[in-house]
Amino acid sequence: MEEKQEMVDRAFIESTTSGHSGEARVVNRGRICRVTINIEALKHIKNRKSTKHVVLKITVEGKSRKILQTKGEGDDQGVVPINQSFAFDITDLKTFSLQRSTLVVHLYKHGFFGKNPLGQSKQILVSDLLKDEEGLMSRKSEWYDLYSKDKSKVLPGKILMQIGAGVAQPEQKIHLFVGTWNVGNAQPADNLSNWLPASSAYDLVAIGAQECDYTPRVPYTDCAKDWVAHLKSTLGSDYKLVHGLSRGQMRLVIFVHINSQKAISEVLNGSEATGVGHVVSNKGGICISLKFWDTSLCFVNCHFAAHEGQCELRNQNYREIVGNIRVQNTNTDILNQFHHVFWLGDLNYRLSDCTTKDKLSTSNTGRWDVISEHIRQKEFDQLLKMDELYQERQAKRVLYAFMEGKLTFPPTFKMKRDSEDAYQQKRLPAWCDRVLWSSLPGCHVEQLSYTSTPSITTSDHKPVAATFSLTAYALPCDSKEDLDEDNMRWHVRFTALRGKNLRVSDFSGYSDPYVKFFGPNLFQEVKSKVKFQDLNPVWDPLKDVPVIVLNTSAIERLEKEYIFVRIIDFDYTSRDDTLGYGVIPLRGAVSALKGNGNYDFEVEISYHGCPAGTLEGTMQLTWERNITKRRLNLSKSLIVRSRTLRHQLKRRVLSRHIFSEKMS
Repeated sequence: MEEKQEMVDRAFIESTTSGHSGEARVVNRGRICRVTINIEALKHIKNRKSTKHVVLKITVEGKSRKILQTKGEGDDQGVVPINQSFAFDITDLKTFSLQRSTLVVHLYKHGFFGKNPLGQSKQILVSDLLKDEEGLMSRKSEWYDLYSKDKSKVLPGKILMQIGAGVAQPEQKIHLFVGTWNVGNAQPADNLSNWLPASSAYDLVAIGAQECDYTPRVPYTDCAKDWVAHLKSTLGSDYKLVHGLSRGQMRLVIFVHINSQKAISEVLNGSEATGVGHVVSNKGGICISLKFWDTSLCFVNCHFAAHEGQCELRNQNYREIVGNIRVQNTNTDILNQFHHVFWLGDLNYRLSDCTTKDKLSTSNTGRWDVISEHIRQKEFDQLLKMDELYQERQAKRVLYAFMEGKLTFPPTFKMKRDSEDAYQQKRLPAWCDRVLWSSLPGCHVEQLSYTSTPSITTSDHKPVAATFSLTAYALPCDSKEDLDEDNMRWHVRFTALRGKNLRVSDFSGYSDPYVKFFGPNLFQEVKSKVKFQDLNPVWDPLKDVPVIVLNTSAIERLEKEYIFVRIIDFDYTSRDDTLGYGVIPLRGAVSALKGNGNYDFEVEISYHGCPAGTLEGTMQLTWERNITKRRLNLSKSLIVRSRTLRHQLKRRVLSRHIFSEKMS
């Protein structure tokens, strides 16, 4: 506590680089009211089945967010799915402020003559969403009518929204249940309580399924709906569906405990097929991302290539999924933007005896006997040495930045159906079904358990479950007034920057790298200069690297922020290629304010989930007037002056021409 207070006291600093000084204040240290709006669907917008080019603008307390150019097609009832979530913060929790804070949604289309309004929802008071200062009023998904601007006329169209509000805790310990199961294309057992949590101990429950295609039970005619209903009936009424995603036979479903609903926002999804032609979705990956307050989580459910001898193809499946799935920030991959990524699924890695002394590989029966004896003796450490995933992770060819709990349960494949512990001899037993996790620097996850469920016998795979504990943060907010006052901002200045062992991208055996710095906490993205024909580039911090301006002033928020990095190969004749991605945590730079101000960093760069060199250097934080805004203002003033001069010159030339004609 004393250390944190010392950090706050150090927020009063004087810039030594620009001559400007200012008071770097800690703002809005109290709790906030988080309003979450999930726009689920539209229907009957001006009696059109398609909502192409419709724009939704959500406004809360003067702050707006947009869903641009919706392109969905309506179903038979004219319902067009949207499924986008937004979060807004109200920093003044006084009763008067909440009573006058409102939420409204506007719909319009872009036309030839500008915006064409389609209507707006009635204003909703934020105070009506709160049942008390701590809780969340339970609000089901509800269709909202559209009205004219003066609220006097109901217009065609409706919006399906789920709206809630809650007061955030600055820090909250949350518990996660993550499960994966290859269902084996068979109707699952009626009782899944031995696998799924039967208590309310978890804030989030994420379930991934593969080969989940079976005859649905009455009253359902769709397998995906039957699966979600079956999971929900097992979890009970304390859990609500956040989002469900299906592609082919893969399914990923996220549930939240009703006490934690208020924390969920920005739910997004993505998918990548690795089957034939990247179209057939029998193999691949699907993901759902969300925010729990301001902590971002991503769950990736995968099904990799099957059969022995296909280890490299499985590695390739992984690289394709990481390289091609894009959610949230499309400028970087899914491994370098979320605080925590959970990777689960039937990864299909097998047990190989190539690193052991049990050289019975000429006979599959002999290998099966050796592995079975290890299983019977519970010698799982011996089996782990034979595990392909373990070997490939050690060699940094796949999932190298991920962690996995100790395997203390028997291999989950290939089981005899209707049996708890018997294996089919036509395949070697293997730990195909896994749960791993990766976190950004400075973030921590504690795994509480890692188990399988032998008692579920309808598939040739056993379900696997992992439980976790982590801390979620609701970070202090910057109001518009805080940021605009005197144009004072945090600046990141590099005093050294260099890359090491970057990827080769050109036929010459070299690359022409430059670095792009970006992220939601940057005033605007910046780029370094290009270093030609160099895999170990060194940038001059004074000439080659611009100063980064941050758009937050709360130092408690700053120490939990990151700068996203993308290293790019410059090309004259084609589109620039990505060499790799990484993140720079600002925590160290904030801590350095107490010392000499310099922070040495080293960032691992990855490309398609594999190592791609490092970026290292020295940086420092300064508190000064926004130099980017000054440059923009200077550019604008030069443009205005040049236009004025051109206009004056044109008038003079024109006036002389008219005078000459009159004289003639």
